[in-house]
Amino acid sequence: MKKLYEFTMTREEAVKESETTKNDKGEEITTTKEVKKDVVKKFFLRKPTRKLFDEAELYYGVKLAEGIKEGLLTRALLQKRFSNDGGTLGDKEKEEWSKLYSDVFDKQVEMQQLLIKDKSDRTSEEKVTLEENKEFIQNARSRIQEFEMQQSSLYDQTAENRARNKTILWWVLNLSYKEPEDVFFAGEDFDDKIRSYDRMEEAEDEFEAECINKFFYYVSFWYVSKTGDPEHFKKLIKFAEQEDLDSLDDLPADEALAKLTEDPVKEDPVKEEPVEEEPVEEEPVEEEPVKEEPVKEEPASEEPETNEEK
Repeated sequence: MKKLYEFTMTREEAVKESETTKNDKGEEITTTKEVKKDVVKKFFLRKPTRKLFDEAELYYGVKLAEGIKEGLLTRALLQKRFSNDGGTLGDKEKEEWSKLYSDVFDKQVEMQQLLIKDKSDRTSEEKVTLEENKEFIQNARSRIQEFEMQQSSLYDQTAENRARNKTILWWVLNLSYKEPEDVFFAGEDFDDKIRSYDRMEEAEDEFEAECINKFFYYVSFWYVSKTGDPEHFKKLIKFAEQEDLDSLDDLPADEALAKLTEDPVKEDPVKEEPVEEEPVEEEPVEEEPVKEEPVKEEPASEEPETNEEK
């Protein structure tokens, strides 16, 4: 089984340990006792196969149709309504966000010029400016993220959003595994797996709850990034979890400039390479030959030619 992403978690468990000692007569005595130790547990996401992609696509279509049938609007219809009402943003908000994006770009350009210089060559004013720009960009990114979340929340109750969330849950139940290649959610089909998921939530086990949260995080990240390459996926996760502008000063100038402006999620998407499954050979169906019935030719009637036919 090919793996898309692996991670580990630590759990405190009671482990039996044996200890051998000698008594006064020189005889060996083995005693066994239970001690609590941190045990490392390994988990991974299975790399999706073509069959899973087909099933997920069908599942999404079914859930989308269910939402529309129950009266949920599609994203296109909701956008049309917002457009007819003047849009989701007022003139003041549009001006604010436009200025924010422009200021972030200007600060990045200014930081690029400062990062090219060696630390020893920077003046005290340039050092202060660099720190101020770092703080501004970090705060601006947080504001932009909040803004984008607010905008996306307007479309939470669309048929597509409901179908997408259902499909992410479907992927979580089908891609989550624990070593050695055991399914995390027990069951043969989706209904069995969802019952297993419900039992885990009802048990309120902190370790299992944290595992489920991690599976949802990684699967959601994969679903959005649309990458099937494990190495590229690892880089995206690392970027999302460890990005810090304070570390730019410790990098060479060319790497710092690249990291300042890079956005790996917006790179050209890597083509999905699902695991090919062996095709099932289908026996050829012998077609019965169609009997051709002779066509009877009707004798042509002799009619006198008219002036028009001539």
